[in-house]
This record gives sequence, structure tokens and C-alpha cells, in this order.
Amino acid sequence: MIRGAQNRIGVVLSTLGVGVFALLLAFALIRLSEIERDMRVEATQNMLWVISQAQVASLRLSDTIANYALDPTDTPELQRRYDVFLSRIALLDSGPQRRQMERLGFSAELEALTRSAETLAPLLDRLGQGDTAAARAAHDVLAPHNGSLGRAANAAMVAEWEGLGARLDTYRSQLWHIIASLAGISLIGGFLSLRLLLALRETQKRSLLLENEKAFSELVIGSSGEGVLVVDLDLRCTVWNAAMEQLFSVPPDRSVGQSLGDISGFFNIEPVREALVEGLAGRSTTLFDQVFFQPAEAEPLYLYLRCFPLRSGSDIIGAIVFVSDVTERRTAQIELSRHRDHLEELVRARTRELDEALARERAAADLYRNFAAMVSHQFRTPLAIIDSALQRMMRRRQSITPSELEERAGRARQAITRLTGLVESTLDAARLDAGQVDVRAQPCDLVQLAASVCERQTETAPDRDILVHHDGTSPITVLCDSAHAEHILINLLANAAKYSPPGTPVHVAFGLEGPFAQCLVTNSGCPIDPCESQRLFERYFRGENANGVPGTGIGLYMARTLARMQGGDVSLLASSDDRTTFALSLPLAPASSPGYPASRRTSEVTA
Repeated sequence: MIRGAQNRIGVVLSTLGVGVFALLLAFALIRLSEIERDMRVEATQNMLWVISQAQVASLRLSDTIANYALDPTDTPELQRRYDVFLSRIALLDSGPQRRQMERLGFSAELEALTRSAETLAPLLDRLGQGDTAAARAAHDVLAPHNGSLGRAANAAMVAEWEGLGARLDTYRSQLWHIIASLAGISLIGGFLSLRLLLALRETQKRSLLLENEKAFSELVIGSSGEGVLVVDLDLRCTVWNAAMEQLFSVPPDRSVGQSLGDISGFFNIEPVREALVEGLAGRSTTLFDQVFFQPAEAEPLYLYLRCFPLRSGSDIIGAIVFVSDVTERRTAQIELSRHRDHLEELVRARTRELDEALARERAAADLYRNFAAMVSHQFRTPLAIIDSALQRMMRRRQSITPSELEERAGRARQAITRLTGLVESTLDAARLDAGQVDVRAQPCDLVQLAASVCERQTETAPDRDILVHHDGTSPITVLCDSAHAEHILINLLANAAKYSPPGTPVHVAFGLEGPFAQCLVTNSGCPIDPCESQRLFERYFRGENANGVPGTGIGLYMARTLARMQGGDVSLLASSDDRTTFALSLPLAPASSPGYPASRRTSEVTA
């Protein structure tokens, strides 16, 4: 701030010095012009010569007249002298000379001299005719005027000397003024010269500093790894560094002074051009990941641009653009994002595994609790039957009859069979949870498979009729594991027989539903509560209608799980006051053509 104040004071002093210098110079020039004007010789300032010449002409004419009277041979000389005398009188009587004579007080003498000149002409004519008396008369005419002209000359000389003295005094004063002005001009000139020298010195210092700064800026811009581009208000390139040359393959000598659109089509892209226009309007702009295709490169580059206005004081003179190649950073970010997504996927997978493990652990805990409850409830009954039968046989071993022994042994055997079934169901569920059950799907005739299972069930329980409904003309080929499908049908038939009144038959029918074939198992008996229909397939769940009926609650769970492992399903199709229907759905084999009548769909159950 101090340096700025000093600069302003110097400028003000220099301006005042220049103004004073101009005033003094103008004053000196005015004075010189006045002196020059005063020194000019005017007609009024040469009156002494004019009057003297008139007096000389008068005296010479008088002498010539006297000589001519003695020797009248030289007539031309007399005439010449007379003409000269007339010309001097005419000069004295004209313009400024006459006015000067009037100022000197000799206007009357001048009038008399003029009239005398007119009277001389007839006297000279008489003299030329030999009249010598005319010479005397002419001399008398001229004699008075010689004296008056002498006095007029003296008066003119005095007036001229007085005027000359006054002018000399004026000149002296004006010269001193001029000398003072020249001294002031010299001082001001010296001051301005000193200021000029100091300014030149300061200018040289600043020029050197500017050159150094320019060289340093060029060095910084040239060695910068970031591309630097400067444009003027017409979007013409003014600076193009080495990094820009590497990016765009254009040397500075072919880019500086050229329009950006002519250098590369990249600068004609709308976002880039808008950023440049915003920079020239005084607003900073940033562009991320602008795609740039180099001529010889297959892969594009991604450029990061920052555009700023370039100012000179308060005026915008252009824009400066910093260009960075962020391809590697962007690739790293993409790889990092992929790695992060992969890690997130691994975390999700691991979380699922942990959740599944936790669910399995909880299921195992539930299994153990349910298994313990089941053992305490379901296994206790057959064991109690076996224990009771054996105890009675031991107590009455001496008196027991063969028929009673057969009866007691039969009851124990039935209890052992029931206990064996319970253990096998529990073991099957454990193998299913452990993933030790394999599925080998192959084409199989569902009608034949169901008929075979029904036949075996009839042999096992001869007191229960199982009726199979099928036209017998077209097989239904499905993709399934026959062993698992038999297990599912055995469970469904066993449940149908278990939960239906004695003496009522179990019906087995078939149908098609889209790409699936269905085996429908229907029994009579108590309906299933709709609130319990969704929980029938949960492990160890038994509905209200199962009270007093032996079982573990595993059969339907295993049936649905095995069916879904084969791409099918087991579902409760209908339950009313007089009948309940479960459906086993299995996918049709690709080579099979559904030839089953459309009237026998899943919604129809043959009684």
C-alpha cells in the first residue's frame, strides 16, 4: 500500500510538472512573439529617412535649377530631379507617413509643400524657355520647405529615439520574463528528466521481473504434468503446454493462435464448449470424466477439466483450462467398486450362510426339543404297551395259555412296529436336514407308480379300500425319482387312511395342470381347520383333528420337501365336511404329450 501511495504521488507530481512546463513554454513563446512583432520595422518607424530624402530631393532640385539657369543644356537632369522630388513628396503625403507627419505637427507644412510642388511645374517650363527669372522664383518656392523638412526630420528623429527607448525597456522586461520562464522550464525539464530516468529504471526492473516471472511461469506450465490451456475472448488458443501436446498429439506451434474447434473436435463437445463460455463469462466450471478418443487409441481417455476466468484487473481477457487424465484413477475406482461389490456379495453370502447356520442351529435345537417331546409322548405309548405285555407274561408265565401268549406277543410286536416307524421317520427327517438325500430324476409313468404303491398299501392294511381312478388308455410320464415319489405317496395314503373313518375308502385320481401332472389322494373324515392349513407342512406340527391319532408330524413335511427337490410340490387342494384332498405335483417329461382328457383337471376328484 505504501508503494502504491508513492506511485500515485509520483504520477501527480509528474502531471503537475508537465502542466507547469507547458505553461512556462507557452508564456516564453508568447513573449518572443511579442518581441518579434515589436522589432518589425514599420513605415512610421522610418520617417527620418523619408523626410530626409524629401529634403535632399528638394535641395538637389534647387541646385539643379540654379545650374540650369547658368547652363540650360542639361534639361533631362532637371526633369529627373523634379520627378524625384515629386516622388518623395508623394511618398511623404501617403498613408502612414502622412499620419506620422500629422502626429508630429507638420500637417500644414506638408500641405504647403504639396501645393508648392504643383506650382513648380509652370516655373520649370518657363525656365526651359530661357526665362532665368523663373529660376529665382523656383528657388524661392523651395527654400522655405527645406527648413520645415529639416525640423520635421529632427522631430521624427526624436520621436523614433523615444519610441526605441521605450521598446528597449519593454524588451528588457520581456527578456527577463523569458529568462525566468526558461529557467523554470529547465528546472521542470530536469525534474521530468529525473522522473523519466527513475521511471525507465523502474520499468527496466519491472520488465526484468516480468520476464523472469514469464520464464518461471512458462517453466512451471511447461513442466506441469497437468494440461494447461489458455484461450482469448474469441476462443483462440494462446497457451498450450507439453502435457496438452501429449494428450492431443498437437504441438504448440500448430495450436497457438488457432481456434479450439480447429485443434480438436473434443472442444466442440457441448459440455466442454459450455464450460469455456462460462469461463469467459466470469464463472468457474468443473467437468468430470469427459470421454476423449485419441486418433490411434482403441480405448478412450477420461479427462477432468477445470475452467476459470482469466482477469486483468476487473476485465476478463480470456479463460484458463486445466486438463487432467483421470483414466487410471477412474479404472482404479471401477476396480475398487467391483472389489467392494464382490466383498459385499461375499459378506451377504457369508451372512446368508451364517443365517442359514443359525437357522439350522435353531432348527436343530427345535428338533431336539420336539424330538424329546415326541419321544416323551409318542415313544412312551408303544414302550408302555411292550412293557405291560411283557410284565403280564412274566407274572403269568406258569398259567398263561398259548392264545393269551399269542395275544400279548402280538400287542408287543405291534408296539415295536410302531416304535420302529417312529424312529425311521425321525431318521429320515434328520437325513433330509443333513442334505444326505439325493434326487435322480428320470421319466416315470405316474399312473403305474401310484397303482403299485396302492397295491402294496392294500396288502399292508387289508381293512382299507384304495380305489384308483384312471381310464387306462394313456400313461402320464413325469420326471421324478421313483423311490422318493413312492415315499411321498405312501405318506399321503397312510395319512388318508389314518384320518378317515373305518370302512371308508381312499380315492386316488390323476390330472394335468400346465406343465405338471398331479396325483390326487382323497379321503373322508373331519375337515382341516383353514387356520391350520398353512402349518400342516411344518415339521412336528399336528392339527386339532390329530388328537388321539398316533404320529410324529413329520410325514407331510418330508413329503413336500421331497416333492420340491424334484421340481414339484405337495399341497392341500380341498377340505370340506365330507372329504379332504392332497395333491402331489410332478413336472411332465419333455417328450411326453399331455393326452389326459381336459375334463379331468386338478379341480375334479373322482369319488
